[in-house]
Amino acid sequence: MLSSPVWRGPPALAFRAGLLLGGALSAAVLLVVGSLLRAPLPVWARWAAVALALLVVLLKELRVLRFPLPENRRLVPESVFRLGRLLGPLQFGVEMGTGVRTYLPSGLPHVAAVAVLLTAPPVAALLAGIGFGLGRALMTTAALRHPGDWHALWGRHSTRLAVVLGGAFTAALAGAFLAG
Repeated sequence: MLSSPVWRGPPALAFRAGLLLGGALSAAVLLVVGSLLRAPLPVWARWAAVALALLVVLLKELRVLRFPLPENRRLVPESVFRLGRLLGPLQFGVEMGTGVRTYLPSGLPHVAAVAVLLTAPPVAALLAGIGFGLGRALMTTAALRHPGDWHALWGRHSTRLAVVLGGAFTAALAGAFLAG
């Protein structure tokens, strides 16, 4: 569907802008809700919760633990295209960018959500949300432009990817912890 000529030019840009906007909106909601949750918790308890979430998700990513994480196992409906050539892709991008309406190939966004909820100042929360949307945009673009079967390749290398992405994510969280 996204490889259709309809998704070239301005519609593709609207879709990618929607992904970034959706990520930023999710981060803003997490920040507001988090402001209520943070008040009674000391800083060490907040970071301990983030570390625990990271450990559990990393063990899940490495298939040591097996359990489902919350995700909406539905694709964004094609009915969003009723809004036209630009608003349809924008809405599709926003819904995919929030991460609450579509599949998540990794549990790491759940850890990012916990980190934003419990520890992130406003600018860091916004950057995390935009980063999530950017990651969605890069993954979508890579999948569309890959000459072979992207999903089969992802599946063959999923353990290696889990280690690399988990390590990078852990390093980023450690940097945030040390900077805070």
